[in-house]
Amino acid sequence: MQNILKQYLNKALLLTLIGVLSMATFFTSCEDDDEGGTNETELLSYGPMPIQRGAELRFIGNNLDDITSIVIPDGITLSSADFTEHTASSIKLIVPQDAEEGYLDLVYSGGTITTQTPIGFSEPISMDAFAVTSIKPGVELTLTGDYLNRVAEFIFTDRVVVDSADFVSKARKEIKLIVPEEAQTGKISLSNGAEDPIIIYSEEELNVVIPVVSEVTPDPVKPGATLTIAGTDLDLITSLTLGGDVEVTEFESQSATSLVVTVPTNATSGAVTSVLPSGIEIEVGDITLIEPTATIEEMADSYGVGETVIIAGTDLDLVTTAAFTGADAVSVAVTNGKLNLEVTEAAQSGAITLTTDNGTTITVDGFVTTKPVATLPSDATPLDELTIVSTLGSRVKTVMFGDIEAEATATTDGFSVIVPLEAETGDVTLVMDNEETVAAGSITINAFTFCAVSEFDSETTTVGNLFSATIVNGVNLTDVLINGESTKYLVVGDKLYVSVGIGVGENTLTLVSGTTENTYTISVVSSGIVENVIWADGPLLITWSEGGRVILPASSFTDVPSGSIMRFYFTDNNGAWAQAQVNDGQWGSLFTFVPSDVAEYDWWNVTNTERYYDVELTADMLNTIIANQAVDGDFAGAGIIIQGSDLIFSKVSIIIDYSEPTAIWEGSAEVSGWSSSFTEMTWGGYDFSGLEVGQTMHVYYTADTDATMRLGNGNWAALPSTIAIATDSGDDSGEGNIAITAGTSSISFTLTAEDIATIQNDGGLGAYGGDYVVTKVAIK
Repeated sequence: MQNILKQYLNKALLLTLIGVLSMATFFTSCEDDDEGGTNETELLSYGPMPIQRGAELRFIGNNLDDITSIVIPDGITLSSADFTEHTASSIKLIVPQDAEEGYLDLVYSGGTITTQTPIGFSEPISMDAFAVTSIKPGVELTLTGDYLNRVAEFIFTDRVVVDSADFVSKARKEIKLIVPEEAQTGKISLSNGAEDPIIIYSEEELNVVIPVVSEVTPDPVKPGATLTIAGTDLDLITSLTLGGDVEVTEFESQSATSLVVTVPTNATSGAVTSVLPSGIEIEVGDITLIEPTATIEEMADSYGVGETVIIAGTDLDLVTTAAFTGADAVSVAVTNGKLNLEVTEAAQSGAITLTTDNGTTITVDGFVTTKPVATLPSDATPLDELTIVSTLGSRVKTVMFGDIEAEATATTDGFSVIVPLEAETGDVTLVMDNEETVAAGSITINAFTFCAVSEFDSETTTVGNLFSATIVNGVNLTDVLINGESTKYLVVGDKLYVSVGIGVGENTLTLVSGTTENTYTISVVSSGIVENVIWADGPLLITWSEGGRVILPASSFTDVPSGSIMRFYFTDNNGAWAQAQVNDGQWGSLFTFVPSDVAEYDWWNVTNTERYYDVELTADMLNTIIANQAVDGDFAGAGIIIQGSDLIFSKVSIIIDYSEPTAIWEGSAEVSGWSSSFTEMTWGGYDFSGLEVGQTMHVYYTADTDATMRLGNGNWAALPSTIAIATDSGDDSGEGNIAITAGTSSISFTLTAEDIATIQNDGGLGAYGGDYVVTKVAIK
């Protein structure tokens, strides 16, 4: 600190010297001298400037011996007796310590001379000593020195600043302030707060007190219980960090010598650290947290679903969840000091895991589930359905014949299972619904000779394509049925190829081997437009007599949707005029076509050329074909008989459009009672100008219960075509109500000119009634 003072004193002396040498530049006079001199009292200059309080200040002028006193701000009057020198040309005086900046007045009998420039001071801030060398945050600190009234900031280590506005008091010789909580041990500094501040530093460090921990009790401690820390200055601690990085900021009690805290239940064993506002961390010590102990009380040999496992032990109130092996953890609570765990279906034999809030796990051994006990037959043949007597049959989900799995179905007194085709003699294992396995003994698998599928090449096939599968004992296959009807098939080695026809959806495939039938379910999916040839015995020149007729079986039209196309492929006979008469199986006329009447064929100019003719299969026509098929004679089973002249037929096919309808709206519109409606497509919500007669409109919906739907125009009037499919005449809200059943389905109808007119002219399309949700509207 003495070195700092010397620096400032040397600087002051240098300024004084400069002031003295430069004094002439500061001279000012009250009156100008005459050429021959003057008798006026006048001040020419004074200095040096700035000057240090306690230093000598000199005034130079004329007739200064007339000066009787000098007044220095603020109101300090020095008489001539106080001057250290007083002559006609010079006055010297010592600047008082309490002098302030401002203008000086020189008083004489004829008046007062006021300096033209104010007096300024050189005030070097200096520190002498702290009142104490060690201090606690929150306690008042006293610093002595000089010019401390010029201090704007008191700065502790790590830039902890106390502004002068927060000082307890500030004077030239002394500063008092409260040590902030964030203060740390180290050197302090003082700043004058200027833009380019002067900062001076203490030579000695100020020791800031920190807590000292002497004891931590109890150890071990139970999570949720209180932990007491003893020591000194513990009131400085603002937080504790326990194992698991668990922070505690609220204490049960706190004083300088004691800190009591509740141990969080999610804290773990390990080091405890206290944290001060300054950021300093102080190790409190390691603590150990008490963990529960647990065993199964009165352990049973095994436990079934719904039974209770009782866990006894110590400190079980710390357990928050419990989990059987193989099952999800569930929340638990202590009852009379014990845990009661209900056995779930997912529970497996093995350890029960208890977990506390801090993640500690306790393993409880000895839990065993009750297993099924089954009686197997001594032998079986593949595809036999075995009815097994067993306990807990509902818990047996699959049966393993060696490595081959078969699904089990619960019965009244056990379960049933179909012996897999690939099963071999050996051990049988039951697989429970909790994935535990139970050895059930062994079984002898007999050889078999019937044809069966060992592997499907695909789970689905497309309309019009062949369905294929790998089979065994194909040489013994005598017939293949699709939905109970014989169908064409081909066996090549161990591969079976079957024509699945045009039935979209789940179909039944049956392999017949003499008197043994094996049935499977296959899925047939649509694939856009499919053309299925139903007659290909051409070329055949049709005539009006037997031998020249095309016979189409009625079975070819089964499950064909209305709107499908029947296509006739034919060639003209050297351009001769020709016709084809198409009759049902009872010789009722369906229609007749004369190809030469079709302008696009250019019949007379283009001859001997294959063409085709399309006819739409309406619902009425399909019904007629099925209802009027031939029942006896050479044409038995025929649905269509074609005769005529001069047309050479090559084949006949049915074209079905299996593509999905085009959605024109999708969403979720709830229709709840007659007070609400599906209005997203009414009043201009959709451009219906492209609707065509004959298109099919599909309205898709879901319903939680049976409900009532009306499909109408924007004015609630039912569309004409929907009145025909309505199931009642309606109520006060009008006719056309359609009863719909709970579930997900759709209502479909063919658009007529009247439907289109009312949709386009009367506010669009609306759905009314309730309670259901419209999900999509589509057109095809």
